[in-house]
Amino acid sequence: MSDYLSTGGVRAPEILVDTGRRTSSTPVPKDELFLEGYGRQFGEKMTYSIGLTYGAGLLTGGFYGGLLGIRQGGATPKLFLNSVLNSCSRYGPALANQSAIITMYYVMFNGLISTLRSDDTFNSALAGASAGALYKAASRSLESIGRYSVVGCGFFTGIDYLMRTGRF
Repeated sequence: MSDYLSTGGVRAPEILVDTGRRTSSTPVPKDELFLEGYGRQFGEKMTYSIGLTYGAGLLTGGFYGGLLGIRQGGATPKLFLNSVLNSCSRYGPALANQSAIITMYYVMFNGLISTLRSDDTFNSALAGASAGALYKAASRSLESIGRYSVVGCGFFTGIDYLMRTGRF
């Protein structure tokens, strides 16, 4: 077996030597490349939704933390920058993780409810309320469970409405 230093190149592994190449010159139809509409598979919807809300939470929390760091300030420019970066890295990941977990619960409940009922807007409201309630279930405070449930219901119903009407 030769290596890169003696030959100046890398040989293809034996398993790839006899692999056929695609020779068709006809393009693949658009229907086979992209998923149309909101009807994604469960795993794709879970991955897409969690990644999107994690990124949005990271940006939103980081921006909020940056504003708090600017407000706190520092005696020197280095301390000022340290204050801003510490605040960004404190609030950004915290909000990102929280929103990603609630979204994971939402997608799970929405998939479960959609298999039991016909697919309509009430599914997202029920799934959002269930996701918020499950997220705060360990707090043992009915007030915080209720708050998260109402916010989850409103937020996810609004997002679902925007997705269904094509405005988002």
